[in-house]
Amino acid sequence: MASSLASQLYKMRTLDRAMGNERTHNVKASFLFDGRQAADLDTQTIFDIGRDGLYELRQINQRFDVYAETLFSESIKDMDRVLQTKEENAKLDESIRSFLFQLAPHFLTKPAGKTIEWLVRRFRIHEFNARDVLAAIMPYHETKAFLTMLTIITFETADMDLFGFLVAQRKSRRLLDRQTLMAQCLRDRSLMAFVCQAVFRACRQGLDYPGLHSFYAMVMSQYIGQLSTIDNSAIQFIVPFVLDGLKLSSKDAQAAAYMVLGSLATRVTLTEEALDKVLCAVAQRPADVRTMAMCLVQVLQTQADAFNSRLPVRFLGILASHSKLPRILCQLAESFNVEMFMRPLLSSLAHYAFTNAELSQFLAALVAVLPVSYAPTLCERIVAEYVAHGLENKGPAEIVDIVQLCYGQQMEDAIGVAAGSSEMGDREAVHKLLYELKARGSGNKSGVVLIKETATTLYLSINHADAGIRLVAAKALKAIVTGERADVELVREETSSLIVDRLAQDDSESVLEVILSLPLATLVNAQELVPALVSVIKDERVPIGKLCSKVVRNLLAIDDLQMYGQVASALFPYLLKCSGTEAVTKAVYKHLPSSAFGKQKSGWLASLASAGLDNGLAAGKFNKSVARVLATELAAKWDSLADAQTGVWAAQLDSSNRLARITAIVVGAHAEALLAKAKDVSRSVAAASLVVGSALSVLLEADSGAVVSEDVLLASVDGSAWTSLLASLAGVQRDALTK
Repeated sequence: MASSLASQLYKMRTLDRAMGNERTHNVKASFLFDGRQAADLDTQTIFDIGRDGLYELRQINQRFDVYAETLFSESIKDMDRVLQTKEENAKLDESIRSFLFQLAPHFLTKPAGKTIEWLVRRFRIHEFNARDVLAAIMPYHETKAFLTMLTIITFETADMDLFGFLVAQRKSRRLLDRQTLMAQCLRDRSLMAFVCQAVFRACRQGLDYPGLHSFYAMVMSQYIGQLSTIDNSAIQFIVPFVLDGLKLSSKDAQAAAYMVLGSLATRVTLTEEALDKVLCAVAQRPADVRTMAMCLVQVLQTQADAFNSRLPVRFLGILASHSKLPRILCQLAESFNVEMFMRPLLSSLAHYAFTNAELSQFLAALVAVLPVSYAPTLCERIVAEYVAHGLENKGPAEIVDIVQLCYGQQMEDAIGVAAGSSEMGDREAVHKLLYELKARGSGNKSGVVLIKETATTLYLSINHADAGIRLVAAKALKAIVTGERADVELVREETSSLIVDRLAQDDSESVLEVILSLPLATLVNAQELVPALVSVIKDERVPIGKLCSKVVRNLLAIDDLQMYGQVASALFPYLLKCSGTEAVTKAVYKHLPSSAFGKQKSGWLASLASAGLDNGLAAGKFNKSVARVLATELAAKWDSLADAQTGVWAAQLDSSNRLARITAIVVGAHAEALLAKAKDVSRSVAAASLVVGSALSVLLEADSGAVVSEDVLLASVDGSAWTSLLASLAGVQRDALTK
């Protein structure tokens, strides 16, 4: 309370003194003019000067546009902030603060000086916003413009402890050099905090100019370098500002934070907890991965003793998210001595790769480009971890095969060293595991084969986010399947998994085209292959035009009659010509005659294959021809709807696929007409009840985006078939009424 009252009294005395000086000496505070010149200029003149400066700034940066309607508007020209409410002044202060930071990159320009002149005259920012003014322009502390601003600033009592040293600078008219600023920061760390917070405030406002980040880097680095000792208190003060700097998204801002972190790391050994936070912050959202990697190398070179055994798994997981990092690290390893970073990294990854799939993939990518000088260390750790996991009856990891593939001789040497060691536990069990490990290295399997063009394994390449890399991997897989890569053993289980994943997920037409060119029916289990192939058409991930023939050819290449129901269900929606799916329909009738299903002696697929249908007919005529063929089969086997063939039709009536339902309705309507013509009343009525229920649900659906509609349904059914269907429906209704 007393402090608040003292502050108010000080302010009143200061303002009274300032007003008294202005009355006595006829002077006004000014940034551009001396006090007497400023006193001769009225408010309108200063306003015009400020507006002119704002206009010039708006030509440079559109972010200044908003201030034309606030701080530089006609409506605010005659406002006296002393008469405003506390809430109004708080809102005004925020607007001024925002403008000052936005102005900071242009502080040394003439337009900036013009706008400051208006803010001084109208809003008395040198009195009411002194902290914000200093925060915005502190990077320019060694300039004459900064000293000019300093000469008119009035400090509140509460700020004298922080800024009192500037009064001496003002009196002596001396520029605030870096040495003086640093000496004061060392005496009072709250000034250092003020400087850092000012920089971060500017960055949060979207400012990114060289002077800002170099100022932060130099001041913080010099502060750290000039501290006589760095105890826990100093670390707790510095680290939060380092972390705040690392969170900034700008490349220059992060580079400045890396410089500060490097200065700290060379002065003190951080605790494991603090280093964990710092490393994760560095790796989290780098603007430039190479610069980030260099920072990590420098830090871990100086903090080798911080971690007792291995690097934190959370940190490693963040590293693994950067696909470019393995190649960058290996480039650094070829040019610099990064051993103190690479060895703990490889050792830690070798440990976690046996239980963590993400880190296993990261290590595999690293191994593919790793300088051979690091191979012995890695192989020793892989062998040790293999034995440890084997003794605990845990399964081996894929990473073992990858390391053996890349560094066969080094793995042989590491196995030999382990076999002669007396520190490996149960020697008999260990030797058995080592023998198994050596045997694993005798073959080259498809999943872990290296792709030269991508410098990593087939597994990692074909699952890469970049479609270009996936395409290279798909072509490599094709070479293995076709025998062009005779050096690679084709492992069916691995190949099948890779193929199914691509069919079900890939959104690259080029990748899918290569995959579909493979003899899929011989590589993938039919139970997995059918839904994966159907998803290529249904999911609409890529334009289906070029691919549909290959999808259908692979479906019909399945030589397993037990899969009849699944294949038939997959093809059923495309048996009729409809807008948007004609290419698929054309492919069906192209490949059906030569397929195992088309060559059967009976069944509706075989009937369609042998019917000699003219694919060139218009949709309505073609669909009626197809419907008649299928209806003949359906009517003949009406009593065996559970049959693998007729059961497909019945299931489609309730399908969630609108196109499948409409095809089933069209076929069912024709079958009902045949049954009615044969005077088979009970079966005719049964067919009508099944078909009409599904037809009504289709007709009532408000699905304007569907690829088919009731128009297709009506055009594909003979008028006589509809007449018969409606008559049977009337019979169904009549029977229901009499009951």
